[in-house]
Amino acid sequence: MRGIRMEIELVRNRRLLWELVKRDLRTRYVGSVMGVFWSVINPLIMLIIYIFVFSIIFRTDLPADPASMGPRAASGTIPNFTVYLCCGLLPWNALLESLVGSTAIIASSGGLIKKAVFPAAILPMQAIVASFVNLTITLLLLGVFLIVIGQFPGLWFVMIVPLMALQFILVVGACYFFSTVNVFFRDMAPILSASLNFLFWLTPIVYPARLITDRMHGAEYLFLVNPVAHLVRLYRQALYRYSFEVPCSVGVSIAYLLCLGALAYIVGKYVFTRSQSHLVDEV
Repeated sequence: MRGIRMEIELVRNRRLLWELVKRDLRTRYVGSVMGVFWSVINPLIMLIIYIFVFSIIFRTDLPADPASMGPRAASGTIPNFTVYLCCGLLPWNALLESLVGSTAIIASSGGLIKKAVFPAAILPMQAIVASFVNLTITLLLLGVFLIVIGQFPGLWFVMIVPLMALQFILVVGACYFFSTVNVFFRDMAPILSASLNFLFWLTPIVYPARLITDRMHGAEYLFLVNPVAHLVRLYRQALYRYSFEVPCSVGVSIAYLLCLGALAYIVGKYVFTRSQSHLVDEV
């Protein structure tokens, strides 16, 4: 039972976890007229900015792969660039919110940690669940948008459920790792934020991978080892129905993310459980 003590703690305190998530979502925008909807509006504003920049300023005639997109890419450009961008940017925003939010949450919750009966394990999970609530709302809004423009993928849309589960598996271990390390090494949060900025532009979210691979020999290996590139590829495969970001099969992408997520969970859980007794002295 000792080996799954953290999981048991999370299950036993699931109601407390949900109450903390609701409190977190409410207090972010306390006193505002729109309230919790700002958590959806802010990512949408950023999405509109990206659409404007790449549709108007730089235009959307980015090179596509006609072989993978069929007649929709007969002109050699990305069709429905707004949908293409949404399928990458929405899961990225949730991943960013999970990692950044969880990294600082233990260090900033000293009052709760120092209570003898408070289960510290639910704090990183609080940030993760809150980010996935926002992701669920934005993906449902994307589904409504796809219906309006006549591009709804049908039953493929239900694939967002296993994809969100896969994304959860990918990030949960990393969140526990970074949140624990940040308690003892407070530079972890800014280092992670800077690293995520690099990762964003190393992932084909606002541009197709071919824009890089056609110009740089061997660049396809950067996308092959990038887990976020695989994740974005899977979301686009389900919602955009075409994908040309990663040079491997969908099955390989899923297996890679599962293995990487399992490894991250083992490491993150080990670091957290080994350090849990020392958290009170550091926060």
